[in-house]
Amino acid sequence: MSLIGDSSRFLLRRQQVAICGLVAVFVVSAIAVAHAAFETRRLYGLLQVQQDAQDELDSEFERLLLEQGAWANYARVDEVSRRELAMRNPRAADVVVVSR
Repeated sequence: MSLIGDSSRFLLRRQQVAICGLVAVFVVSAIAVAHAAFETRRLYGLLQVQQDAQDELDSEFERLLLEQGAWANYARVDEVSRRELAMRNPRAADVVVVSR
């Protein structure tokens, strides 16, 4: 009888060890899932912040393009060149045509 009792105790211990191992694996897996979910939420929050910054920069770039277009307008350049630099259109007598 003692041989049967020893083998059943051995099997019982082996099952207990296997169950403890499975419980440990499940706990580690649950912690890993929770950590992955946390990191996903954190990184998604950072992504939102970066996208907001990108949108703001895009808006500023569009405003700067409009401003550049206003400053580089031909009529404005002509007016500033006449007023501040005293430039004028050349007279016909001042034009020289150079041929090859």
